[in-house]
Amino acid sequence: IFIHSLVFGFTVPTENVATIADCASVIEGVSRSRNALLNGDTKNYDWDSGYTCHQLGSGAIVVQLAQPYMIGSIRLLLWDCDDRSYSYYVEVSTNQQQWTMVADRTKVSCKSWQSVTFERQPASFIRIVGTHNTANEVFHCVHFECPEQQSMQKEESGEEPGTGDGGPAPPHIEGVPAASCSPEPGGRLHSPLRQRDDGQN
Repeated sequence: IFIHSLVFGFTVPTENVATIADCASVIEGVSRSRNALLNGDTKNYDWDSGYTCHQLGSGAIVVQLAQPYMIGSIRLLLWDCDDRSYSYYVEVSTNQQQWTMVADRTKVSCKSWQSVTFERQPASFIRIVGTHNTANEVFHCVHFECPEQQSMQKEESGEEPGTGDGGPAPPHIEGVPAASCSPEPGGRLHSPLRQRDDGQN
């Protein structure tokens, strides 16, 4: 049983509320599996699956929580199967009209796990906007949690990559075309049905 406190009438969560079980959802972004970002799988991802993305300069990745929470941290895992780095910023909102920037990492080279802490405030929408990728023109995010969970780590294992939820590609994610964006160098938005068979990861 988790005990929540209230601040100005808003619940302050202690466990990750950005989960499918807590009725959070990804409302903007492109992925083979609609809520891959929220499924808690931080090990099974590769060139073709396990991440959510958006084209740099167009769109964003937006997570909607079930209700407004008083939050002061998030954590995310950037796609890290090679040596690339990303830049990005994060905004929060309660209504999708007024956005407050809570992290500006547009001039920083970021890799793998990212801890973002900020002044606690109400939010039900979190928007992650990629601004740079050293490998191509797409921003790729594998995992998102809110608030940051200190206990979770990316574990190295011998499991075959890409053995996550394996569900079919959704027709769209909130108005986004049915497409997937490849982390491959030079990759841009492409058909989700494209497959790789050369074993790269």
